[in-house]
Amino acid sequence: MAGHSKWAQIKHKKAITDQKKGQVFSKISREITIAAQNNPDPKSNYRLKAVVDKARSLNMPQDNIERAIKKVSEKNSGKLTELQLDAVGPGNVAMIITAITDNRNRTISELRTLLTKLDVHMRQEGSLSWMFKRMGILRFAHPAHPEELELKAIEAGAEDVREHNGDIAIYTRSDDLERIQKELQPLVSADESGLELVPSSLVALSSDDFKKLDRILEALDNNDDV
Repeated sequence: MAGHSKWAQIKHKKAITDQKKGQVFSKISREITIAAQNNPDPKSNYRLKAVVDKARSLNMPQDNIERAIKKVSEKNSGKLTELQLDAVGPGNVAMIITAITDNRNRTISELRTLLTKLDVHMRQEGSLSWMFKRMGILRFAHPAHPEELELKAIEAGAEDVREHNGDIAIYTRSDDLERIQKELQPLVSADESGLELVPSSLVALSSDDFKKLDRILEALDNNDDV
């Protein structure tokens, strides 16, 4: 969890800088458009609602959000596709890399080149999926009443509750995320929520491997399609 927590902090700090906002908004816009393709109504499409909530937490203008949703009705919106790359990084860390692109072949080629330079080994698409489970996650940064929050989450049916340096992460079944989030809101609102791939097991990394992984994640984050 330490590595994930550190990376979450890095991503948050990067996202709030003016230099990165344009790239972050562009990525989230494409996430919104992809999520809205089957159902453009956030009230009945929880994946879309989760991405919209993330966009709002990063102060993305409402006009940008609405424009991204409306793109599903445009002729060129169908060109956007979502792809997954499976890879193994330093210390045998399994990696699932998701990208949204209007040119699948170009994006795969660019990412293969990038990962090869970083000594990351590609695997057949879908071959590592068994190591992960899609779950709902609610994150709270230093909540005022952590014990009460954990108890209420367990009572609401959360799958797991984890604490790290005062931060609380609540794991739910994907179908239960919205319900549990609503049940917890009278007590405290989540700083971040959404559906994520959660690993079934963790590996210990050496200091050198951890630094290598940090560089890999940084490089992937700087890729516009990832």
